[in-house]
Amino acid sequence: MAKNRLPEELKKFGNIFDSLSRRHGTYYIFQDFLDLSINAWSFDYKMDLVAIRKKYSEKERQLFGQLIQETIHILDRMIATDNDFYDVFGTFYEANSLTNKHFAQFFTPLHVCQLMAQLTLDKEAQNFNDPCSGSARFSLASNSVKPGMFHSLIDIDFTCARMSALNLMYHGIHGIVICDNGLIAGKSFRGAFIVNRWLKYQGVPQIEFVDNVNHAYDYIRVKLGLPEPKKVPAQSSGETKSPIQEVADIIVDSKTNQISLF
Repeated sequence: MAKNRLPEELKKFGNIFDSLSRRHGTYYIFQDFLDLSINAWSFDYKMDLVAIRKKYSEKERQLFGQLIQETIHILDRMIATDNDFYDVFGTFYEANSLTNKHFAQFFTPLHVCQLMAQLTLDKEAQNFNDPCSGSARFSLASNSVKPGMFHSLIDIDFTCARMSALNLMYHGIHGIVICDNGLIAGKSFRGAFIVNRWLKYQGVPQIEFVDNVNHAYDYIRVKLGLPEPKKVPAQSSGETKSPIQEVADIIVDSKTNQISLF
């Protein structure tokens, strides 16, 4: 990748990354980096570690460890106060979008996210919702303005869902990230990540992987204090909403497409 496109704080990260990508390809290294990063903080993430060991040499596997370590160092340098935040994953992803067709997204600039959060955030808000989270920048910005909210994020792209989960975890945010279609809940579900459920009790960040779509949306239902699912009559019409769609509509109404951020 073109190193001159990386900001100074990501140059060392980029050098380590390039040592791997020259042989295996930028896109595939990034995917494995996200998986290994989540696996480092999760006890139940479903990934094929045997295949990873076969694909990479011992030295290359150590380089992945260095990437995770450098991620922590970058965040340690960039986040000096509780009002600071930094998107390592999205920033690096965007730099690759300029030169690699597999990285095809650009996200709202960090300073714009922060301005939007400052202008729109309700001081009484207890929850934050985003039906198209990207790398979770708006979550990070909102948390910098009002820490302690519960974050419910959805994105149809599994790469974005993993970046979002990692960003929430590293920034000490409690929430859930669901990989699904935000308008039609359950149609494109690929898993969910419950982030930092026990952080305030144990002081240890953690990501829990959920492969059951009902469990994922039920977690939001409970955290938002929503009523139990409506009982569907045995001979109900096809217009009846499913329990998971009822929860999803709190985030973005499937009929009006109206987004509810807080």
